[in-house]
Amino acid sequence: MAQALQLFTLRPAVLIGGVVLLAAALVGCGTTPVDTPGQTGDAIPEDVVIAAAVVVGDKLAHRMDAEGGDWPVHLRNSRAIVLPDGTLRAEVGPSLTIGDRPGLTRHLRRNQLAGLWKRADQLGLGDPSAGNLQGNPALVTAGPWEIVWILEFQRDGRDWIVMDRIDLEGGPITPERAVSLEQDNIRAMFRALAAMAWASDTTTDDVIRYPERYDFGPDPWSRYRRKAATGGTS
Repeated sequence: MAQALQLFTLRPAVLIGGVVLLAAALVGCGTTPVDTPGQTGDAIPEDVVIAAAVVVGDKLAHRMDAEGGDWPVHLRNSRAIVLPDGTLRAEVGPSLTIGDRPGLTRHLRRNQLAGLWKRADQLGLGDPSAGNLQGNPALVTAGPWEIVWILEFQRDGRDWIVMDRIDLEGGPITPERAVSLEQDNIRAMFRALAAMAWASDTTTDDVIRYPERYDFGPDPWSRYRRKAATGGTS
């Protein structure tokens, strides 16, 4: 996830996610792309959706921007959405909000989509009993020094929301401290999404947005350009 991950309902964006949004199960803070989650051929329902967002408080987001690559992708504003057909929309960036719908990043194969859900099950997040947030996740805000992770799941006609948040105020404002306070399974899920979105821990890619490209057919003016190039009437 260039830091595209988005992934996942965000705000000044935070999961994603950073997708925003997105995120293989990595724990480290290196600058290499995150690992890709294992693939499986397991069958999955036709209505599966994962939406993820990482929302970072204003003061912490400013600190992250100043420090650059020290903050891994799953701690930064992001938004990511994985749809039933394998469409993955993800982005990482400071201007993201929880209501953003990122551009198309890639299409996951069926076994990759199944692998992502298998990872959610392994982490204890793939069942409605894991939900801990009722209501509209778009109303969730982050305090000045907070990071909020929001995961929205839909499967088998049921939906649930998992949220986690940490506050770095009153102690060292470092990525190491943030990692020590977050839940391991939330981190792993967001990094699995980030991995699928090709998101990197390198902040130089944060500004890159992957555009949706459309094929409008052949150039209707090409024949005139050819004539002009050979000295004909243009």
